[in-house]
Amino acid sequence: MKIFFRVFFLILFLTAAVSAFAKPVVKFGVPAWPGVTVKSEVAAQILKTMGYETEQSVLSAPAVFESLKTNNLDAYLAGWSPQEDTMINPLKEKGEIKLLGTNLDEGRISLCVPTYVWEAGVKSFADLDKYAEKFEHKIYNLQPGTGMNNQMTEIIANDVAGLGDWTQVESSTPAMLATVRAQMRQNKWVTFGCWKPHWMNVILDVKYLEGVPGTEKFVSKSVVYTIVRKGLKEDYPEVYKFLDQIKVNSELQSKWIYEFGYKKRAPEDVAKEWIGGNLDIVEKWLKGVKTVDGEPAAEVLRNTFAK
Repeated sequence: MKIFFRVFFLILFLTAAVSAFAKPVVKFGVPAWPGVTVKSEVAAQILKTMGYETEQSVLSAPAVFESLKTNNLDAYLAGWSPQEDTMINPLKEKGEIKLLGTNLDEGRISLCVPTYVWEAGVKSFADLDKYAEKFEHKIYNLQPGTGMNNQMTEIIANDVAGLGDWTQVESSTPAMLATVRAQMRQNKWVTFGCWKPHWMNVILDVKYLEGVPGTEKFVSKSVVYTIVRKGLKEDYPEVYKFLDQIKVNSELQSKWIYEFGYKKRAPEDVAKEWIGGNLDIVEKWLKGVKTVDGEPAAEVLRNTFAK
């Protein structure tokens, strides 16, 4: 019996010792979208220099929100608004999630044209039909079943901006952009469904068209919120402060998407390289933030990535 109790107390002691030295874990929900994949990896690598472990679970957006609600995840860096408002607002109103700052303010969807077409006078949906012959009455867009396809179908059906006799050429994103690039190499006039952030904004010299009455569902501007579970501020105040201060622009996130989604580089490599080359930006995210050990996080990060 004495041996039993000795073993029992030894196990308790070892368990307590392991717990005392275990690093706190920050759990991210990550839909399989290139931009948020790299953004989450950037945040994770920064948190590791602060003394935290991280976990990144690849889940659909609805599953992420459910996991935030039940405290099975800590953070989500892809709260698109207004696109995800139907999921965000009910949880926000009940206090089941917390919206921090917008980490991206420049999301956009519209039709695009090459810059040489824009400079020739096509700057709005209202200008397209004036040059219908040059465009061959064609709008290149995503495949049926997508929101952008459905909304453009409605625009054409309602003859908005005189587009009633235009045709929507439907395909996947890679196929659409391959066609657009081929047309642009020949300086042809082409218009297509576009959005940012995305790698298309890195490799294509294009301009976004302004909308007109009747295009409101298609032409949109978005922001992206950082969203965390309730109680994160109390549990991990330094993590909360850091996440609240993350801010990127569309150009930066498009470059991340280009490196990961187009060039097929590992997100870990993209994130590490970017952090090391942009410490001035990251240090702004870490203003007033401390590591687990109470040290200035910006200094620890710089020392880590300067090696």
